[in-house]
Amino acid sequence: MHLKNKKILVTGALGFIGRSLLEALIEQNCEAELYGIDIKPFPSNANILKQHIHYEQLDIRNKELVQSYVRKNRFDGIVHLAALSRVEDAENAKKKCIDTNYSGTKYIATAAAENKSTWFIFGSSREVYGEQKFFPVSENADLLPLNIYGFYKLEGERVVKTMFENYCILRFSNVYGNTYDIPKRVVPKFVQTALQGGKLTLEGGAQIIDFTFIDDAVRSIIRCMEFLEVGKIKKETIHILPGRENKITDIIDILRKKQMLFSVLKKEARNYDVQQFLGNPNHMRDVLGLDPNDFTTLEDGIDKYLLRISC
Repeated sequence: MHLKNKKILVTGALGFIGRSLLEALIEQNCEAELYGIDIKPFPSNANILKQHIHYEQLDIRNKELVQSYVRKNRFDGIVHLAALSRVEDAENAKKKCIDTNYSGTKYIATAAAENKSTWFIFGSSREVYGEQKFFPVSENADLLPLNIYGFYKLEGERVVKTMFENYCILRFSNVYGNTYDIPKRVVPKFVQTALQGGKLTLEGGAQIIDFTFIDDAVRSIIRCMEFLEVGKIKKETIHILPGRENKITDIIDILRKKQMLFSVLKKEARNYDVQQFLGNPNHMRDVLGLDPNDFTTLEDGIDKYLLRISC
């Protein structure tokens, strides 16, 4: 791994993707000096992280604290994953979304650029596309965000592009797959409801989604970190997804195949939810050398998720 002795900061270090990334870097003995910040206090059950990273509880909405922290540490590279990360949460807390996903990104990126960080990775989302007419969607498609979450992810992308020569914007699509995930997200919510034999609420039901397993997302971020470090890529915007068409009801079918007993309550689709998205993974394959066919299928991913939560 090409990150030996580099100072790397992961924002959102205790979040779903951030914590998974840090644990993978530790497991792979990346030999980088790892730093993490998050708005949450450090958990008592994170012994692996405690032994291997420098952690600080920090709110990225605080411009002065962000500037001071980055100036003090002068990182070689930054993976910016901190965000208000659910569309519904963003709709219900618009100011918090703007302050975190836009202003927080601007503070981190500005401080990093001023203190000569070599590279910057920004965790974006397929929500920047909104509803598209033609599929699969490529990275150069029109950007027509449907909701406030997608709008401010797009604004965050624009901030990063103006600040850095060596950047990579990663547009994720419905990442799922371990116990660090937010329980209200679609896969953990459906799985936990099914396990409890409860009533599953299905808003809409016709949605087409390109689901991405967490291990594949983490592997892709690490590949991007390595390529940026050695100058193999720069100024890139890349989908991180398998390019597989799944209906949201496929999750229900997979769970029912496992003899889980639960009911389904159907409701109208929410007006801020994108109803169809299928991404084109070819640019990811060409630039990062990652074969989308090697990405975990939804059925295999749910099997792995069930195993993880049982442990």
